[in-house]
Order: sequence, then C-alpha cells, then structure tokens
Amino acid sequence: MEVVVSSEQPDNKEWLSHVKIGQRFDLELLDQRKSRCSCELVGYKAGKYVLFRVEDDTLPDRFFINGLAVVCRFLVENSVGECFAFKSELLQLIRFPDKLAVISFPSAIQRRALRNERRNSIFIPASVRLNLEVVQSARSFRGHVIDVSSGGCRFLFDPSHQGSKVNLAPIVLHIQCEKVGIDQQIQGEVRNSRLEERGLSIGIQFNLPQLYLDKLAVAS
Repeated sequence: MEVVVSSEQPDNKEWLSHVKIGQRFDLELLDQRKSRCSCELVGYKAGKYVLFRVEDDTLPDRFFINGLAVVCRFLVENSVGECFAFKSELLQLIRFPDKLAVISFPSAIQRRALRNERRNSIFIPASVRLNLEVVQSARSFRGHVIDVSSGGCRFLFDPSHQGSKVNLAPIVLHIQCEKVGIDQQIQGEVRNSRLEERGLSIGIQFNLPQLYLDKLAVAS
C-alpha cells in the first residue's frame, strides 16, 4: 500500500506541527539486528533533543547504546496519508522512573505519501470481519468508515471496542449507506492500526478498486 508520491526535506522543525505528546513512533536501532520497537513522544527541545517513552519491552536495555544511529518513523493520517522519517543518534537511555530514550533532534526530515490518491473524509456506518475464505468463522465488529477512496479506507471501531491493535490480515468490509443505496461487501487487507483519542482505527487496502465509492463522500 505504500506508494511514494513525493520525497522532500522540509524545515527540520516543520514536522513538529504534525505531532503531539503521545504520538506513536517506530524506532529502529541501526545495529546488526536492525532491532525495532514502538515508542511514544514524551517531549522535545527544538534543535537539541527528542524524548521517547519506549513501549516495547522485547528489547533489552543493552541494545540501546549511546551514540548508536537510529531511524524514527511516524504516520500522519491526513487526506493522502504520509509517513515521516528521520535519522538521528541515541544520546542516552533513562531507566527510571520509566524507560526513556533521548535522541538528537533531527537535522533533516523525509516524508512520503502512503497512497497515490486523496481520501475524502466521511462518517458512514460499516462493519468488518476476517475474510471467511481464510478462516472458518469470524466475529463482525461495528464502526464507521471515516475516510475513503477507490483504493482503500480507514475504519474506526465503535467506542465500546476493547482492542488496542489489529494485526495485518485479510478482511471483509461491509458498507451500508441507505442514502445512496450502497450495501456492499468489499474484500481487502488491513495495512495498519492506530489507537488515538477517538478510538482504534485500521487502514484498509481494497483488493480491487471500488470506483463507485466516490458517491459516499457526497452522501456524507
């Protein structure tokens, strides 16, 4: 699903306008193992350092070596969807009162579009379940499609949903919109999931383009 539309290096502080405290990052340690872990933005001092709380306990402390090069990535789910990435250096690992990684403030940022077409923001009732061609039985989960294009969408689970992550998997999305007469089941793949203030959402790539879905943006 990752299609490079543009690659640029904006001002090295411009990326701060796209993040907030608690933003989830993927942190890759450029050691021999290319070790990776999830972390969350705790704070920063522009031009000096960035502070992360390390969420993944699978990496022992000994992997975090002062001076080690690291790559940080985070997603911005706007109408196109973008991945921001920058290379930095691990300055220090703080072990108390929490596991905190201090890295140098990036000198350059790269960004790339995740999709080759813009998505329209909507709010349409829908449900998702695992593809029954892959599993014998699967529970259906209700929610809403919150953006859509012919190639994919983002699905937001109902607030009652208790999960915090969805693994990459083949699914069936059921969209129901009486206003434009759409009652359609669409096969696709979960490409990412994220937990934010309004709840858990997943990015879905359709197996086949669904050109008629442009009507959904007008209906909503």
